[in-house]
Amino acid sequence: MSLLSRLDLRELTPSRLWTELDPETRRLAAETIYEVEDDSSRLEADMAIAAALRYRPQAVRKLPASKRVGYLLRAVRPDDSLAGSLLLALHLGHRAPMLGSFLDRLGIEHEDGAIRVEKLEPPSAERLAAAVDGLYEQFPPADVDLYLSALIALDPHTWANLPATIERRG
Repeated sequence: MSLLSRLDLRELTPSRLWTELDPETRRLAAETIYEVEDDSSRLEADMAIAAALRYRPQAVRKLPASKRVGYLLRAVRPDDSLAGSLLLALHLGHRAPMLGSFLDRLGIEHEDGAIRVEKLEPPSAERLAAAVDGLYEQFPPADVDLYLSALIALDPHTWANLPATIERRG
């Protein structure tokens, strides 16, 4: 059963998407939080670990990244904010070529997959359909499913036409 078949795309949140991910994808996302140079995401993860374990945040920050990743995966149930940070880290850290390809197909300015436009207008259904088809031709379907789901979960307004586009692909 594919990820998309298990999700209600119209009611999707980052934390709901996180709960549907396989353990290896979760691990890769958690490891990426500690590899990238985004202090705010790392701090958010550390604070969640501290709260879950009832540790002081300073004590968590002193732990090696591998320990923090383990705690993040075993002891923390991410809220929407942390789940969103984990999904972003995964995609920007390991799947940037896919993001870049999709945004290029849509004509959206970006830097290594990170959108650089202040206010992004929702792409039309036609443009989305062509961009989505191109992604499925170029990248592993499971990775594309997760990326498209993450877009919907993280920004349902901008990607409002995406659920219908995905459903039409059937």
